[in-house]
Amino acid sequence: MSHQTPYARGWTVVACLMLLQGTAWADAAYQESVQITGGQLVDSLKSIPFMPKSFKQMLDPIVSHVLLHGNQLANVSKASTEIIDLDQETITRIDNDKKTYSVTTFAQMRQLFKDAPKKLEEAQAKMREQQQQPAAANEPPPPKVQVTFEVSVTDPGASKLVNGVMAQEQTMTMKAHVTDLNPPPDSHVQTVTYSVISEIWTAPKPPEMKEIDEFYVRYAKKLMEGVDVAGLMQSMKPVLNGSAIAPLFAKNPGMGPAVQEMTQKMVQESQKIKGTRILEITRMGGEAMVAPGAAAPGATTAGTAPASGSTDAGAAVAGQVATDTATAAAAQQTSKLGAIGSAFGNSLMGAFRHKPPAPATAQPVAATEGSASPSSAVLYETTSQKSDFSGGSVSAAAFQVPTGFTRLESPMVGMAK
Repeated sequence: MSHQTPYARGWTVVACLMLLQGTAWADAAYQESVQITGGQLVDSLKSIPFMPKSFKQMLDPIVSHVLLHGNQLANVSKASTEIIDLDQETITRIDNDKKTYSVTTFAQMRQLFKDAPKKLEEAQAKMREQQQQPAAANEPPPPKVQVTFEVSVTDPGASKLVNGVMAQEQTMTMKAHVTDLNPPPDSHVQTVTYSVISEIWTAPKPPEMKEIDEFYVRYAKKLMEGVDVAGLMQSMKPVLNGSAIAPLFAKNPGMGPAVQEMTQKMVQESQKIKGTRILEITRMGGEAMVAPGAAAPGATTAGTAPASGSTDAGAAVAGQVATDTATAAAAQQTSKLGAIGSAFGNSLMGAFRHKPPAPATAQPVAATEGSASPSSAVLYETTSQKSDFSGGSVSAAAFQVPTGFTRLESPMVGMAK
């Protein structure tokens, strides 16, 4: 005969139910911050007198707190909050600035997944139709631009203490080389290279990250209930391997396969990065290969130091002229890739133009005869990091909509139409 009280027997039942379900989920939390920390973009903004407050805020760190409590996870920042509730099967998005919120149900998300293959096919058909339209009579012939990509992950072998944990360094490098096969006669730039280089410091997953990863596994399983996952992945294959956007480059036939190859390489190389990314410093920049005999950005003359007695101002003017010539040609090349290329080209040109000229006393490195000389610039640098890992109790208040906020229609309603 059992001597347990009804109260004790009740707790025994609860414990048994938890064992049957798998695990009693522990609370967990960590902080994440992202900030623009350097590069020509930052230098340009800082040099603007009376810079608007909104511009200054661009340089402030964006700090968010990821909080896990049982079957609820919240991502909380100053501007917004997103709450995933597995029991209620809802995703709540809160706009703290506008004091509004919306609730999306898992059922709405599932319907969106089911409609995705049809909508993707419709989008691709529309894209093909637009590309098949005849060109206007005054439209210039399509440019001959060759684009190649490089993607690699390397392990320098360095380690250091980052945010209280021992981390290992890995470097991910992505480069896009753009070459105009039919450049204008006055162009001195042979190839423009855009690069994104990430210095990544990883560590074995802290226990708190394992709890959060397990939550996302449960989230994915519950969200995809009743969805033909195999069929969805098959329909999304063109997006995942990059071929879905190939029609965008119909006027530059070499671009489609190049982008597809880059996407596949990124997936393959990313698999080499193991553990939790504790610190990541990413630098995006560009490099223009200047043809022999042409002055590189920042050089005072084409391969020679200023003559004795020349003024610093004269050297600076000569350097600026060289910069304008090379970067204008670089922007002209990349603008042939369309809106995206034009934006990159103009950014690169701006970065080179704001790059200080070489001092009058500096001896520029002479390029080997018959070879191109590079001139590079970092457009911007961002730093993201995770810290303050905690397994302590998380307050239930983090998962509640503040009083007085106005509810709006879920954005999924508009996407489903």
